[in-house]
Amino acid sequence: MFRQLECFIQICKDGSFTKAAEVLLVSQPTLSQQIRYLETEVGTPLFERFGRGIKVTPAGKILYEKALSVMGLIEESKKETHELRHARTNKLLIGISPNNFIHLLPSLAKFHDKYPDIILKFLGTEDASKQLLDENIHIGITDEPEPHIDIQMMHLYHEELALVVNKDHPWADRKVISLRELEDLDGVLLAKDLQIFRHIHTFGNKFTHTLQFESTSTIILLSMVLHKMGAAILPVSLIESFSCQGMRMIRLVEPTPTREIKMIYLKRQFHTPSVQAFVHYLLEMTKTKQI
Repeated sequence: MFRQLECFIQICKDGSFTKAAEVLLVSQPTLSQQIRYLETEVGTPLFERFGRGIKVTPAGKILYEKALSVMGLIEESKKETHELRHARTNKLLIGISPNNFIHLLPSLAKFHDKYPDIILKFLGTEDASKQLLDENIHIGITDEPEPHIDIQMMHLYHEELALVVNKDHPWADRKVISLRELEDLDGVLLAKDLQIFRHIHTFGNKFTHTLQFESTSTIILLSMVLHKMGAAILPVSLIESFSCQGMRMIRLVEPTPTREIKMIYLKRQFHTPSVQAFVHYLLEMTKTKQI
C-alpha cells in the first residue's frame, strides 16, 4: 500500500505516468499496475484519462491530501526511530530533589553508560509540574499529587520516612517510635520539610506545638538537627547517606509513613528521543525492581 501511495503521489505531482515512471525508476506498465491495485483497494477511479493526458478525479484529490499526510508521518517516524536507536547529542533537563537524586544515582549512572551521548543536567525542584509546563525541565522526579492534564505521571517507588534527632536529644537512644508520639514534641522544635510534612498529615496526626522554622532544603534541616534546633522528618535513604556522629535516626511506626515518588513529563514531549529513552529506561528498571 505504501509503495502504491508513493506512485500515486508522484503521478499527481508530475501530471504524467511517463514522467512519474522516470522519477521512480520503474517501467510505465509497472506504474500503471500499481495504480490499478490502488484503485481496486479504494473502490473508485483516481484518474480520468483523455488522449495522452490525465486528470485527478475528485476522489483522487481527497486521497492525494490524505496520502501526503500518511507519507509525512512515515518519514517522521523513520527519523525519530533512527535518532532513538542511533543516539545523537542531547541534553536532558531533570528536575529532582537531593534525596531523590541520591536514591536514583545508581540507576542514573547506568542510564549514562547506556546512552553516553545524552547529556544529563540536574536542576533543583520544588514545583516540578510548573517547571514542566514552563518548559524549564524535560523530566520531573517528584512526590507531587495528581498532575496537570498535559502531564503524564509514572510510579517509580515508595520511600520510608523517619525522624532524625541530635545525639543529645531525649529520644536519641530510641530506635522506634509511633507516629502518634510526635505529638509529644511539645517544647522541642520540629524542623519541617514542607514537601514531606504534608504526607505525615495524611495519617491524621495534628502537631500542636509551634513550628518556628520551615525549610525545603535538606542541608538546612540537617544543620538544624546538628545545632540542636529541632528534629527533622526525612527519607531513610537520605538520613543513612548523611551518616554523622552527631545525629540519630528513629524509625516511625503505627503506621510507617512513606511517600510515593513519581516521574512526570509533558505528554507532547514523549516522542523526543532523549525523553522517550529515559522514560522507557526507568520504566524497565521499575518493572524489574531495580530502583
